[in-house]
Amino acid sequence: MVNELDPVAGDLVLDLATGTGDSAKAIVRKGIRVVGLDISLEMLKLARKKIPDDSYQALSGSAYAVPVRAETFSAVTCAFGIRNMPETPKALKEICRVMKKGGRLVLLEFSMPAGFINGPYVFYLRKVLPFIAGLFSDREAYDFLGESIEKFYRPDEFSQIIIDAGFSKCEKRRLSLGCVYIHKAYKG
Repeated sequence: MVNELDPVAGDLVLDLATGTGDSAKAIVRKGIRVVGLDISLEMLKLARKKIPDDSYQALSGSAYAVPVRAETFSAVTCAFGIRNMPETPKALKEICRVMKKGGRLVLLEFSMPAGFINGPYVFYLRKVLPFIAGLFSDREAYDFLGESIEKFYRPDEFSQIIIDAGFSKCEKRRLSLGCVYIHKAYKG
């Protein structure tokens, strides 16, 4: 995702649903300033400890109402978080609002693969992953993960929702046999 971002010196990037800051840390390593936005204060505290660099700022808030003025960010990233925003079109419109003209949106998200891999992948999501996770942590969280992946938009449909939110074009790239996609869009 960070490689798809094509950061430029002087960029200010919003890392949406930043969590503990793994994506933000990789962007900061490229010499780019990052604002990590998350609804969870506890996650932001962990991110701040992980990224003590002055190029990183943690901001508490929602993707539905980002607490910044319009056209603030050169780029917006989100790794495996947009799927957890039930009002996805609303979040994408808000992302478009806070992004500068010519800005880039790069989303990394799970997807349901097509073809022969679909059946084994569904079995893995519904049975294997929750079972293994249940041995070490909260099985319900992994049941939710599988359900949210299965219910999320298919790649073509998601690309159209991104365009409908105000982006001029959306490119998608399949990874991991279609279990993950990168969606890269631009604000015209």
